[in-house]
Amino acid sequence: MPMIPTRFPVSFGEVFPEGVFILGVEPALEFSDDRNAPKRQERDKDTNQLLWTVRALDANEHAARFGAEVKVKLTAPHQPVPPPKTPGFPYAPAEFEGLTITPYANAKGRVAFSFRATGMRAPAGAKSGKTAPPSADTPTRNAA
Repeated sequence: MPMIPTRFPVSFGEVFPEGVFILGVEPALEFSDDRNAPKRQERDKDTNQLLWTVRALDANEHAARFGAEVKVKLTAPHQPVPPPKTPGFPYAPAEFEGLTITPYANAKGRVAFSFRATGMRAPAGAKSGKTAPPSADTPTRNAA
C-alpha cells in the first residue's frame, strides 16, 4: 500500500517572499508528559539527525497579523550557525534550504502547519536582507 506523504516540499520564495531574519537557534527537545524526565534533544525520524529549532522573523509586513515569528525545525549533526548580520540590522537575513511544510489539525480542529528545512544560508544576491519581491501571482503563506 502506498504511503501518503505528510511533508510537502515548498520553495523558500513562495513561503517567505520578503525573506526572514534569524532570531536564534536552539536544540529541539523531545516532548515528555513527565516533568521530571531528563530533557533529550529530538531526532529526525527519517534521518536520525539532531533537530534544531530556528526562530525566525518573517520580513513580510503583513505577517504580523498572524504572528511574524515562525519556527523552523532544521536537521543537522551540529548546531547551525546563522549567516552574518547585515550592517545596520539587528538580525541576520537568511534563506532556508530543503524547506518542507507539514499540515495538520490541532486538538481544537484548527488547521495549522509546521516547517522543516535541511539548512540555512545568506540570501542569494541580497545585501539588504530581502529577497526579490514577489510577482503578483506568487502566493504567500498568509494568503486567504
